[in-house]
Amino acid sequence: MSFMHPRYPTTAVSSKRAGAFYAAYFGVLGVVLPFLGPFLAERGLGAVAVGLVTAAFSLAKLAYAPFLGRWVDRGRWFPGLLTSHMVLAVAAAMLVFHSRDPWLLGLALLIVGLGYGTVLPLVEAAVLERLPSRGYGRLRWWGSAGFIVAAVVSGRVLGGGTGAFPWVLCAVLMVLGVICLTLENEVRPHDHPGTGTWVGGAAVWTLLAVLTLHQVAHGPYYAFFSIHLREHGLSTELVATLWSVAVLAEAGAFMIGTRLERRFGLRGLLGVSLALSPIRWLLLALPPTIPLLVIAQAGHAVTFAAAHLAGVQLVQRIVPAGARRNAQALYSGLLFGLGIVVGTAAAGPLYAAVGGSGSFLTAAALSVVVAAAWFGVVSRMRGLRV
Repeated sequence: MSFMHPRYPTTAVSSKRAGAFYAAYFGVLGVVLPFLGPFLAERGLGAVAVGLVTAAFSLAKLAYAPFLGRWVDRGRWFPGLLTSHMVLAVAAAMLVFHSRDPWLLGLALLIVGLGYGTVLPLVEAAVLERLPSRGYGRLRWWGSAGFIVAAVVSGRVLGGGTGAFPWVLCAVLMVLGVICLTLENEVRPHDHPGTGTWVGGAAVWTLLAVLTLHQVAHGPYYAFFSIHLREHGLSTELVATLWSVAVLAEAGAFMIGTRLERRFGLRGLLGVSLALSPIRWLLLALPPTIPLLVIAQAGHAVTFAAAHLAGVQLVQRIVPAGARRNAQALYSGLLFGLGIVVGTAAAGPLYAAVGGSGSFLTAAALSVVVAAAWFGVVSRMRGLRV
């Protein structure tokens, strides 16, 4: 049975609503990434349990969203699809309030991830199909801003502990749910059944593989950058400032994203990003000094922002029209689910064996392989309308 609306929107998605969505969506990550681990540790979970529970949140989007995306690509949509998933996420987050059981916490975070991770590819596909005149980068900039604001505000609310973490998480998820309610009509599928095909084809799977391995190379950075610097005597305040430099650089790249796309083209922009990534990790492998660290953190504009700007739009353009939501769900699940989880999981034993410098050298070596793979196959790719 198909749940279809009589009319499909053809005008551009509202810049204001899309910007608010990105701010709220990545605002949730501004709460989760800095504070979920400490919250779980305070609940008595050991290091292994913390890692598994966190992985459940990240990997949930890969287990479910691509299948829903294919269903939606076939022209099916029931009223309140986005909002109902956010209600599910909020309800699951409420289970965290009283539990100390690792299995229940893991289940709750899995369901939060299922609801939360589902809405992004559906909105992203609609935004990229009917892109506002400001361009994708100027919209995605609001995600970086939302992350910064949520992280700062959450830090002040939580103070020295994480007891109120579930309340803060629920509050931000509710804000995202309200914004999703306003977007229901704008992101629904076509008013006729689509093909609903799987993404298929060597080109798109090669692109997804390259981008996923690029995220794997970020593993030592996400997991051990702060620890590495603290071991070299840098203060907590200075480490936090260096993280802020990276996020500000990312936001700046998104702000000028349209100009970068015009200057390099999407394939060229991705190539530049992949080619420069090893340099960033080599800088972090050197004995840390403030100038080197600032340059390396500013490189987040290249290794993350520019790569995402190019990658997400290339995926949208290379797949058939009837597979775009499925493709965006795979993009999100593979890169920011599987890629980050594999990278951070591998970084633990790697860091224990070779330390921070050796870990970043390994990341640089992997990035060289990824860049070489991209330049080796890009010339053979067909259908990249860029």
